Formats: sequence, structure tokens, C-alpha cells
Amino acid sequence: MLITSELSAGQQLAVWSGRTWMAGFREKRPVQAELEDAYRSVGIACPTDDIDELFGLIVAGARRVLSFGAAPCPFVHPAEAVLVNCLSAYQSGCDKCGKAILGQMLNPAEAFLAMAPVQRWAGKLGAAGWSLSMVTLEQLTGGLDGQAESSTLQPDMRDNLARSRALHVTGSGPLARVLRTWH
Repeated sequence: MLITSELSAGQQLAVWSGRTWMAGFREKRPVQAELEDAYRSVGIACPTDDIDELFGLIVAGARRVLSFGAAPCPFVHPAEAVLVNCLSAYQSGCDKCGKAILGQMLNPAEAFLAMAPVQRWAGKLGAAGWSLSMVTLEQLTGGLDGQAESSTLQPDMRDNLARSRALHVTGSGPLARVLRTWH
């Protein structure tokens, strides 16, 4: 099983963002200020509206139950890996891959509507130097068969996986404070 501390800083930020939004939704509390503070502290143009729009579509149009962990959960859930891979696909310029991932997660209408906020979020991360590499099925499962859904990595993404690894940039500093509950 992949643990959050094994993720790059950018991957951790994406997973933390998803977990934070989902926790706010479950607990019926606003999280926009928390997200804004986190992104501002690491010098990224705030994608709060994009995150809110994307996760609203995920809640409304998920094809299956998508599990996001609680903030202190040390393990990366398959849906969280899919989120990272979707952002990575759009960052690396593989719109076809991003669309395929969204199409597996969401019903067609929601998948179509989700393309714009995912592209904007991925673009803001990339513009700030926070390139995301993809999470492989082997990383997610620790090499164990049947531990995660195969949708975490599309066959069409192999070239983009290699390219995104080459673009990988890790963050530092303020993110450690943002993610202090994880480790």
C-alpha cells in the first residue's frame, strides 16, 4: 500500500485538497478559507473555485463510490491516486488521458463539465512549478494484485507517466505545515 509520506509534495497537496473538500462536505462546513490559506502559503494561485467545482461534480456524478481518506489516514486511496493521475495527465498535455480518467470516475455529463476545472487546477499547480507525476498501480498496491482498481493507471498513459516523472518537481517549506496532520 502506498502511504502519503511517499508521495511528492505536489501529490500530497492534491490528495490533501481532496480529503479536505470531502471532509467539509461530509461535515457540512466550509473549507474554502482553509484551501486558500494552504495554496497561498506555498505560492500557488488559489484553485479553490476549481476544486469546489470539480468535487461538486464528483459528488453529483460519480459512477461508483469514490473513497477519500480522512486527513490523518496514512494510506493513499485508489480514488485519490486517480485524482493525482488526472491532474498529472492534464499537466503533461495528455487531454485524451485526462478525459479517459474523468470518464471512468464520472457519468458522461459530469465528466465533460469536470474537464475545465481539472485543467485549470492542473495549470495553476504547473505554473507554480508543482509538476505531478502519476501514481502507478504497482505503487498503490505495493505490487499486490487485486488491491486497487485498475482505473488508477490507463494503458494510454505510459508515455505520459515517463514524461511526467521527468518533469517532477518537489515542493518544500510551507507545505510541511499545511500537511502537518499527515505524518
